[in-house]
Parts: sequence; structure tokens; C-alpha cells
Amino acid sequence: MSRRPTCVVPTLRDRKREETRRAIAGAAYAIVRDAGVGAVTADAVAERAGVSRRTFFNYFPSVESVLTASVTDFFAALSERLDQRPPDEDVLDSVLSVVDDPGDLSLVERIGVLAAAGETSAHAKGLILAEFHTWLDWFEEWLRGRVGPGLSEVHLATLAAAILGSGEAAIRVWSRAVVAGDRPPAFPAVLAESLGHLRTGLLVGTPTPRS
Repeated sequence: MSRRPTCVVPTLRDRKREETRRAIAGAAYAIVRDAGVGAVTADAVAERAGVSRRTFFNYFPSVESVLTASVTDFFAALSERLDQRPPDEDVLDSVLSVVDDPGDLSLVERIGVLAAAGETSAHAKGLILAEFHTWLDWFEEWLRGRVGPGLSEVHLATLAAAILGSGEAAIRVWSRAVVAGDRPPAFPAVLAESLGHLRTGLLVGTPTPRS
């Protein structure tokens, strides 16, 4: 007879540690938002989070790791919101809905802040892209649960990469306009256009090669 898995309940100590970790990661994100990625230092983050420098390094070995954590938390929020979408909803509609819902304005803000940081710092862009593609594994599993077993592994992986690529393209175009001081459309509109190209086929409207 198999045993049912034991549900592990976090202790008060565990919860406090997670709260502190999130506070430090949130402080790093807030500094990026308010002053740019170049202003993120261990001392600045510790002061913003209300902890000591020693506490900072107890949770994060480097400034790079706390920046990564802030991006990881963004994708955790994205995952949570995708999981809350109706299971019979079109997958592209689900992706768009997580940034087009008035209740998700904080997520849209975080997209803008992190994208702008990536456009102004090659180091930040590398961190963001690394997390972006690490999240692809989770997204493939989410898609598998939504579309069922009918797709081949190659089809599933292609769909996941294409949707993620559309999101990345929308972020890049939108953030470049923001950094340049232009007034781009609202990010959900840019994402909707990008996802729309997946629906119609990427080669629709492109010039036909001459023979």
C-alpha cells in the first residue's frame, strides 16, 4: 500500500526567512525602478530593505544574485497568474490576460522596469534573458497541461518558445521606445500585436522572395 505524500507546513522561522528574502529582493527591484540598475549595491539594498549588510549577505552572496532574485520573483508572479486563468481559455488569450487585467497593473509595471534595465545595462539584460529562458521549462509544462497529450514534444516545445519569443519581442520593442523617450502604445497592445502574428503566421505580409 503506497503512502500518501506528507504535506510539509512551513514553520514560523521558515516564513520569516522567506519574508526577509522577499523584502531584500523587493528592495533591489525598487532601486532599479527608482534609480536604475547601476544604483544597486549591497549597502543600498540593505538600507532600503531595513536590514544590515551582514543580513543581506546571509541571504544573497552577491548583488548579481539579488538582481536575479527580483527577476525570478517576477516570473513566479507570472506563473501564479497563468495558473489562475480558466483551463478552457485559448492559451494566447491567457498570456495576454495576465498583463491586460486592471488587477495586474503591478505586473505590467515590473515588465517595464525590468525591460528598461535590460536596455540600459548589458549585464542586467543577460540576467533577465537567463531567467527568461529558465522559465521556459515551467511554461512548457503549463502548456502541456492546457493543450493535452495531442501535441508532439517538438510541437509543444516550438509553441512554448514561439509564445515566449513573442513576449520577448514585445518587451524589447516597447522598452526601446520608453528608453528613447517616445510614447509607445500600452504594453498589452504591443504584446497583443506580437501574439497576433502567431495566430496569422509570421510570414503573412512579408515580401515574397524573387526567383
